[in-house]
Amino acid sequence: MTSPKIPISRALRTGRHAAVLTAAVLIAAPLLAAAPAAADEGNTYLRTEQQVFSLISKSAPLNQREAVRGYPARGLDSQEVTLGTVARVYSPEQALEDATATLGTRFGLTPGVPAEPTDIRARSGDQEEPWLDNWDAKSMCGQPNQEPGGQPMPCGFIGVLDKAYPVMLTSAAVMGRAQFSYKTGATVGQDTTQTSGWSIGGKVTSELSTPGGPGGGKAGTELNFTYSQSTSTTNRWTTMTEQNNTYDVPDNATGWVEGRANGGTYTGYIVYKLDFVGAGGDERQKMVLIPARVLIQAPTHPAPMTFVKRSG
Repeated sequence: MTSPKIPISRALRTGRHAAVLTAAVLIAAPLLAAAPAAADEGNTYLRTEQQVFSLISKSAPLNQREAVRGYPARGLDSQEVTLGTVARVYSPEQALEDATATLGTRFGLTPGVPAEPTDIRARSGDQEEPWLDNWDAKSMCGQPNQEPGGQPMPCGFIGVLDKAYPVMLTSAAVMGRAQFSYKTGATVGQDTTQTSGWSIGGKVTSELSTPGGPGGGKAGTELNFTYSQSTSTTNRWTTMTEQNNTYDVPDNATGWVEGRANGGTYTGYIVYKLDFVGAGGDERQKMVLIPARVLIQAPTHPAPMTFVKRSG
């Protein structure tokens, strides 16, 4: 039996109140901002990130915290995420409390069964489980555990908002005074190979093309990205209708179009509980936290993308 790599007592001691305050700072951007400027022809364009946030948040509001039921196989950031990065904004202690409250009582320890200290992994790549011949967490989630009755092992993700409405694709920049046409659209696919124990989500294929005019290109730009749905999702994403638009760039300005995901990246932990029965019939249990970052859709908006006109 392998002892936890990082005991919970050694995790960054931000404390519950400090963790909540820090998480709030991440997402509590002021909602008041200068009104977007208007071009000569009346087209609205946005200069700042705050203006973009204010615009999209009206139709696709995001929660400060989100939970995903099942392993977040979709939308998981491929870049390494470390415990130090996550714990600065979201403490392991708070995450464990939130997991039990949001994902269910099975994410808590069973009274009367001997428990190991919480196994907090150092980085997102630490997915192997030493209790089960180093199976990775993605493979184990949803599999019957070794407790009497063989209930599926509970897995999930719990996190705080890291970045709202991330940029997915952009058009070429155009110097004004100028005008160009652009075409947008996005399709949503549900993965038919989804495995029991994984989160619900899918893949978005988005398109942004400017067929003619300054900065134009018939081929356009296409981007695929995956996402997870949270426990608060009430309106699943659906395919967007293709639209053709014209953008007037004013004098002495540079203009472009951005495709923003109607969602946010959340920093937190993949969490699972492991029940184990040894050869002698002795029962053990432990909670595991793995640092992670996940793209999660806005819970109430039906479209995956918002395309905004930018100028600088």
